[in-house]
Amino acid sequence: MGQPPVSPSLPLVPPPPRPGPPAFLSSAVTGGCQVRCAGCRMILTVGPGLTEFVCPTCQLPQMLPPELMRPPSQVPAHGIDPSKIQLPCANCKAILNVPHGLSRFSCPQCKMELAVDLSRIKQFYPPPPEEVNEVAIEVEREEDGGGIVGETFTDYRPPKLSIGPPHPDPIVETSSLSAVQPPEPTYDLQTKGHLETSKALSCLQIETLVYACQRHLQHLENGSRAGFFLGDGAGVGKGRTIAGLIWENWHLGRRKALWISVGSDLKFDARRDLDDVGATCVEVHALNKLPYSKLDSKTVGIKEGVVFLTYSSLIASSERGRSRLQQLVQWYGSEYDGLIVFDECHKAKNLVPEAGGQPTRTGEAVLEIQRAVIASSTLCLSDGED
Repeated sequence: MGQPPVSPSLPLVPPPPRPGPPAFLSSAVTGGCQVRCAGCRMILTVGPGLTEFVCPTCQLPQMLPPELMRPPSQVPAHGIDPSKIQLPCANCKAILNVPHGLSRFSCPQCKMELAVDLSRIKQFYPPPPEEVNEVAIEVEREEDGGGIVGETFTDYRPPKLSIGPPHPDPIVETSSLSAVQPPEPTYDLQTKGHLETSKALSCLQIETLVYACQRHLQHLENGSRAGFFLGDGAGVGKGRTIAGLIWENWHLGRRKALWISVGSDLKFDARRDLDDVGATCVEVHALNKLPYSKLDSKTVGIKEGVVFLTYSSLIASSERGRSRLQQLVQWYGSEYDGLIVFDECHKAKNLVPEAGGQPTRTGEAVLEIQRAVIASSTLCLSDGED
């Protein structure tokens, strides 16, 4: 038996409604469906979204059966790729074609940074129709060049230390950096027992503590003690790490420390972090609340502890010409072997400016305070923002 002739897709014009639904055959490749005419029995291809039409051969008006009439909310968005996961942008509600396994990307339409918890996705339920951007947008996977990458970042855990509890928040590093092994930890913490009992620092913060102390044991060719730079991102807990380092140096007999930051109110955060690591006996002195006289004089009476100041205070001076920098150098003396912390160290930029420019006073002061005592331990911190 020969098959009845099949007409091509036709620009059918909706007629007045008339009963007599055609027989359903199969879904069309174009997104519509194929039906058999109720009159002449010819197979017709009905375009997507069309429910009423006239047979071009017998001119019989007819409509699709109810089971083939999907409400508008169920019509797939234009551009849907069935080989990818369809997810709505949390900001502009655009439907995104997301490659399988891609967990971090930007919305191509509104540029919102998005993250996908792949372990919790079972299936995609579209939001209400009025909130949906009906055009599906491709989310591309860029492997290199600093673009949006699914496997650019990997979870980070200290590979060579097992001290301390896991970090409370997920921490990641670039895939290329994860291929580089850190040096062997050789420093034995004086506060190890306390940290293991109190769980005040996570394993990641303790790792930083070990490597910073290990670095400070080294000396450069000019005799100055080597410094340590910590470039963790915002929210990792660098303040708590600073407090742990001050507490470690306290147990080594280094009872003076300078903590330089960007705001005087951060002194209260420093006090909190020291308390959290158990260093309640270490006093924190706000330099902006103190006179310009000698800090260890009988009137001021600061013999030990943490002097907290800002980069602005570092270049300040009194009406009589006394400077905070000179005051600090006098306080810790020529035999100073304590810790100098430069929190948000990018605030001391432009020490070596471009041709024709002048170095900033802050940059010069930061360099000068390190030159004053070559035996001090330096800790520089930045969020990587500048």
